[in-house]
Amino acid sequence: MLASSSMRLSMKSLKASSKKISVGMLSLGCPKTLVDSEVALGILQNEDYEIADSVTDCDVAIVNTCAFIHDARKESIEKILSLSVLKDEGRIQKLVVMGCLAQKYHHELKDQMPQVDAFVGSADFPKIAEILNDVRQGRRVVEVGKPLFLYDYDSPRFSLTPSHFRYVKISEGCNHKCSFCIIPDLKGLHRSRRIEDVMSEVRAHGRAGVKEVILTGQDTTFYGRDFAGEFMLPELLRSLNSVDEISWIRLLYAYPAHLSDAILDAIAESQKIVKYVDVPLQHIADPILKSMRRGVTSEFIRALVKRIRQRIPGAAIRTTFIVGFPGETEQDFNELLDFLEETKFDRLGVFPYSYEQDSYSGTLPDQIPDEIKEQRFHQAMSLQQKISKKNFRQLIGKTLPVLIEGVAEEKKQGFVGRSYMDAPDVDGLVYVKSKSNHKLKAGDLIPCRITDSFEYDLAGEYVTD
Repeated sequence: MLASSSMRLSMKSLKASSKKISVGMLSLGCPKTLVDSEVALGILQNEDYEIADSVTDCDVAIVNTCAFIHDARKESIEKILSLSVLKDEGRIQKLVVMGCLAQKYHHELKDQMPQVDAFVGSADFPKIAEILNDVRQGRRVVEVGKPLFLYDYDSPRFSLTPSHFRYVKISEGCNHKCSFCIIPDLKGLHRSRRIEDVMSEVRAHGRAGVKEVILTGQDTTFYGRDFAGEFMLPELLRSLNSVDEISWIRLLYAYPAHLSDAILDAIAESQKIVKYVDVPLQHIADPILKSMRRGVTSEFIRALVKRIRQRIPGAAIRTTFIVGFPGETEQDFNELLDFLEETKFDRLGVFPYSYEQDSYSGTLPDQIPDEIKEQRFHQAMSLQQKISKKNFRQLIGKTLPVLIEGVAEEKKQGFVGRSYMDAPDVDGLVYVKSKSNHKLKAGDLIPCRITDSFEYDLAGEYVTD
């Protein structure tokens, strides 16, 4: 079984059966897509399909695609084409493409990719069993409707993550009209799950031994606005804090315009909500923020960062920025660099602007040449590497809670885990040694004294006394 290329997986191996059709899943893109893949596989498993260990060794191969930016679309197409070769060779029998790429481009792809047996939209995967039944009968299927589906507690799931953490999607879709983004077209407008429904899922994960739950959605701060008429994320966080079996609850994708003091206070006051604030700021220069249609100003962002650090002592702030956005001047870019130097973010991602012809930003004048985008990307990342080194050196000698992921690839490094400052797959790791040769296992939450630091990772030792 494969998920995103860098996701560490803990898979269930199922014995082969001559009567069952085996299905392999390749899930590309973000954790939100991964949840959709898990639901689709859960449906198929309930319909007596067998879940294969590999998408390259199965009867039916499914690719759950991402189409957010050009590089994501390129990766999706490359994976589809490579599986098409396996189908031509007879190593797989049927090929299904689902998700955002199918949602946006199924008209073009159905003619360009005759090897694909079915195209399934980003919210049509609940029909996956009947779609596969049609495909097995030799019919070619295009099932792409309006993106309206939102899974709930009763939706079946087949986990694609290690057993000690799970992603929980609290909402779907987005109401924002950021000029560089086509998510509302791909996923529809914002819709939230009810608090008790999310609680039921998290309780079930806790009973199953999960230690960390990671809340996700296109904009988690907008949670509840659709069904309650007001932002309900603080209430959800405080409710989830009462789930005894869960050790950590992590919040992703907080939109800056709605990251209120009420949300920050809920994080600060809740013991199990890790002090980790993931807020994609995207830029700091006012002309670019306006052109991006972010709904915030430079002054607002600077005040927000101060409020986060004041209201949540020790908070790790993770953010992302886009460089090379249309119209970005040297002055705008230098303002961004100065902001990085001043603010010293704990975790940061930088992305060169991706031209999207179907987005408003694709129509803007003064598109930046690719070579300048790349130059600015490397310049910003080089600065952040220096900042990260300094930040990490300050952690040496401190003791942090670390969630163990497993044994390090190189045994001499001992074990590997994540601190509260590290989300899976996007942040760093902590390499842990135990003086007493204590056997640690995935899911153990231990105190770790930091002894060394690197650009993005830490090293430490298990504190047993």
